[in-house]
Amino acid sequence: MRLLPLTAVLVGLFAIAGLRAQDPQPPPPQGGSPGMPLPGLGNGDMSPAEIQKLFDAYLVMEAQQALELTEAQYPQFLTRLRALQDTRRRNQQERMQLMGQLQRLTNPRVKRAEPGVLEGHLTSLQELESRTAAELRKAYNALDEVLEVRQRARFRVFEEQIERRKIELLMRARQQSRPPNQQPLRRPPPLL
Repeated sequence: MRLLPLTAVLVGLFAIAGLRAQDPQPPPPQGGSPGMPLPGLGNGDMSPAEIQKLFDAYLVMEAQQALELTEAQYPQFLTRLRALQDTRRRNQQERMQLMGQLQRLTNPRVKRAEPGVLEGHLTSLQELESRTAAELRKAYNALDEVLEVRQRARFRVFEEQIERRKIELLMRARQQSRPPNQQPLRRPPPLL
């Protein structure tokens, strides 16, 4: 039963992806029942950041019950959880930008980049990884200040479970959205 809201979000998200891949059609009927897109998701204009915000909202919604937060804990927990999520999102975006730059600079089809340029980007990536670890540690410590030890442990497990569910549902939805005669995707050979 607890998986139902997340399932509904994912069904809506993959309905959007399906609409983008096809010729324009009238939007699917909207409603809150399983298998139907959620209201506001039928327009196909959601960015990856908006999709992540939906999952973040689901985490917030379920955390209060899963951690058995008191009314006194919840406001502080919510503020600090959002700070953790913002920290994670900001650092992921910066890492994606750096990785994109490295990918362009190392593309075998274009002129080779100077070693100094590559070294500079690699140094930036290492600095970002160190800064990210420190910022995440600080955000988790701030969150832990609000929680009792059992709640802290439960939160770590809860975060992992949510991430696994998200991945499982994404994979299941991707398999279901594949045409019946299409073969499963094969893994590409390793890059290196």
